[in-house]
Amino acid sequence: MRILIISSFILVVFSSCKKNSSADVEITFSPGSGVSDINGNFYPSIILGNGQEWTTVNLRSSNYSNGDPISNAMSEVSWSNTNSGAWCHYDNDASNDETYGKLYNFHAIIGDTISLEKLISDNDGNIIDTLYYDSFTCKICPQGWKIPYEDDWIDLINYLGNSNVAGGKMKENSLLYWKSPNLGATNESGFSGLPGGIRKANGSFEYITEMGRWWSFEGAYQDYGHSRPLHYDQEATMNHYVFDKSGGLSVRFIKSN
Repeated sequence: MRILIISSFILVVFSSCKKNSSADVEITFSPGSGVSDINGNFYPSIILGNGQEWTTVNLRSSNYSNGDPISNAMSEVSWSNTNSGAWCHYDNDASNDETYGKLYNFHAIIGDTISLEKLISDNDGNIIDTLYYDSFTCKICPQGWKIPYEDDWIDLINYLGNSNVAGGKMKENSLLYWKSPNLGATNESGFSGLPGGIRKANGSFEYITEMGRWWSFEGAYQDYGHSRPLHYDQEATMNHYVFDKSGGLSVRFIKSN
């Protein structure tokens, strides 16, 4: 009986000392060359150890890359009724521009769209879902850069360990902008994510200081696109998190290969 108790104790001690592999990932980054938009705004960048180069601040451009203006939809009525590209500042307050950048609807980042339907079937051949993919080019990207696809976000998250811990490693690690507790924030990635909030499809604003959320350059469904959120009270970032294409989110660039 005594031998059994001692053995159990040793097992507990060994288990408590076992390292978390996701926390042991070595993360490195170095300064990149950055990029300027059509309006002359400069965006610093970092090159991660996995080879990705990301901008470290949110997009602020009010024009497409060809110089055409993007509509500034300010009122709830004008925002909710537009089916074309639009931007706004959070709460329509221009003082938010320098820190958080602008919020854009999905229409502002895409070119002409062609709806491509794909039917999803189960093993018995029964149709269980319908996905819509968009064929488009980026209207807002500087040459040599793109808005990240879902695979780009996944590569970043995997490099940072996994989705359970990546969010903390992507958040700016202070309470200057993030609401307390800014859980798990270390900014080990250099991504410097800030909580710029969102604009819903109905034109209302939410979550400044509590959430930052960025578009993925993919339309998951006819009316929804992929996005990546960071939260003040989580160190995780959710996978395949969709958002209404008529809503407003922040935008980051990643360098094209």
